[in-house]
Amino acid sequence: SLCDADKSLGRNAIQVMSSSMIARTPVVQKMIGVARTVQLSEHDDFLAVLRGLHDAEEGEVLCVNTMGSTKAVAGGLFLSEAERKGLRGLIVDGAVRDISLMQQSSIHCYSTTVNPYSGTIQSPGEMQNTILCGDAKISPGDIVVGDSDGVVSASVEAIEDIIEMAETIVSKENSLIQAMKEGESLHSQTNYEEHIARIQNEKESSFQLK
Repeated sequence: SLCDADKSLGRNAIQVMSSSMIARTPVVQKMIGVARTVQLSEHDDFLAVLRGLHDAEEGEVLCVNTMGSTKAVAGGLFLSEAERKGLRGLIVDGAVRDISLMQQSSIHCYSTTVNPYSGTIQSPGEMQNTILCGDAKISPGDIVVGDSDGVVSASVEAIEDIIEMAETIVSKENSLIQAMKEGESLHSQTNYEEHIARIQNEKESSFQLK
């Protein structure tokens, strides 16, 4: 709904992480939290992640740029500590491990790959700078939202700008689903007939829900 609201309002403020960013834990409910960013300064070295985890606060989502590392920079122990501290999730643009342990967690973990072999622990990295994570630009304090479709983020100001529209869209979609359960077609609840007729006659049109 955030993406739909952003599109409807023409804001283009939502950052969408790439489809390679995959949930490694069960997605029972949405992950919503405040971004805390970690930038590795050495390939395949996860001291920066350990440092970020140490500094992280309740309600945050740890977002990690690994410089394209291939070895694991986080695992089950890190996610367990994140859960203990009240973090909302861990997002790694790189590899994690201990998936079976992670799947027992009540918080979310996303990563672009998995590797059982962990990296070194020597380089402290950089904290709380704007980073790329899953091809999305993430700044400290951004709002990060994840579900089974993927991960998106935006500034607090952008979320405040579109949240009312997003809530309206969710309410409308719930009404559509209920109407379909009662036998009403999806098309009849939109301006489909008028919209496609105008498009086929090369006229401007906007697809809308009734």
